[in-house]
Amino acid sequence: MTEDKSLTCSEITQIKLADALKSLMELKSFEKISVSDITNYCSVHRQTFYYHFADKYELLNWICRREIIEPLTEDFSLDNMYDKLSSMFTDMRAQKSFYQSALKINVEVLFNYISNLVVDRLEQTFDDIERENGLQPKDTKENKLLAEFFGYGISGIVLKWASSGMKETPKELTMHIKSIVDSCKKLAIMRSKL
Repeated sequence: MTEDKSLTCSEITQIKLADALKSLMELKSFEKISVSDITNYCSVHRQTFYYHFADKYELLNWICRREIIEPLTEDFSLDNMYDKLSSMFTDMRAQKSFYQSALKINVEVLFNYISNLVVDRLEQTFDDIERENGLQPKDTKENKLLAEFFGYGISGIVLKWASSGMKETPKELTMHIKSIVDSCKKLAIMRSKL
C-alpha cells in the first residue's frame, strides 16, 4: 500500500484490512479466513476491525465498492461509458483470482451495482434518442422495462466473463457491450417511429 497523504487514518486502516483480506484470499478460501486471521496479518487489533466493519463480508463489499463501483460510477456518462467499463474490466483482470473468488461469495452486490447503473444510463439513452430525433416519447414504463432487460443482460455478461476465467480482453468485452448498447439505441429509434 502506498501512502496517500490525502487519506484519513481511518481510510488507511480500512485499506490495510482490505489488503490483508486480499492477500489471505491468495492463500486460502474466503470461508476459511477469520477476522483474527485478517487482523493478525496486518497487525491491527480485532476491536479496530469491528470499529470499521461488522464482519468479513462487509469488508469484502467495501473492497468491491471502493475498487470497482466507485471508479466506475464517478462522473459516469454516456460519453465516457466505454472507457469506464474498459478500465473496470482491466482492474478486475489485474486482480483476477481475487475477483473470481469475491464474485463466488458476493455476486449479488456487484450484479446490483452494475445493473442499476446500466439501467439508469439506458433509460437516459432512450430519452435522449427520442429528444434528439424529435420523436414522440414512448411510455416511460416501457422504456424502463426495456432498459432493465438490457441492463440485467449486460450485468450477466460481465459476471459470466469474470466467473469463466476472464478470457476475453477488457477491450473485447467492452466492444461486445458497445454493440449491445448500439443495438438498444437503434431499437429505441425504431420503437419511437412506430
